[in-house]
Amino acid sequence: MRKLISGVALAVTLWSIPAVAEAQRRAAARSSHEFGVDVGVAYVKPSNVDGGIAIQTPFDVRYGFVPRSGNMMWEPRATLTFSTVGGVTTYLFTPGVNVLFSNTPGGHRRGMFFLGGAGLVMGDGGGGSGTAFKLEAGVGWRKPYGTAAWRYELGFQWVSESAELGPFADYIAIGGRIGISLWN
Repeated sequence: MRKLISGVALAVTLWSIPAVAEAQRRAAARSSHEFGVDVGVAYVKPSNVDGGIAIQTPFDVRYGFVPRSGNMMWEPRATLTFSTVGGVTTYLFTPGVNVLFSNTPGGHRRGMFFLGGAGLVMGDGGGGSGTAFKLEAGVGWRKPYGTAAWRYELGFQWVSESAELGPFADYIAIGGRIGISLWN
């Protein structure tokens, strides 16, 4: 009798797994927010320098407002870089807002999209705090991964001049980001 009950319980469990996975997919389809994290790498060309490269790997956190209809999505995002070395503390905080335009029938859960955005670069390089303005544009893709999606972006970023921020401002960057998106 115990073997029969165990066998039935195992069969019911295995039989219900696809239904649970489908329920999670339906919940993701009705979601109204996208939460994600990205890691990026960029070629950076500072102003007044005859050439140079800096490989940056910022960790971005983003929170998108998925529209019920239409192809435009607003997405606030922020990056924080903090360092304390040799008694000198430096930080760089870059809040911004991006607008994503879906280019595929999958909307904002899969497929290609275009993005444009603006933000601030606020920081202290150890010699005083400053603020700069940034603009960015790019193209990206989402590839479904279970109830989440991988997100790939390629883009261009311009940051205005700020004497207080020194090398953290007044540059052009070309690069990409890879991240994961979850829906709520």
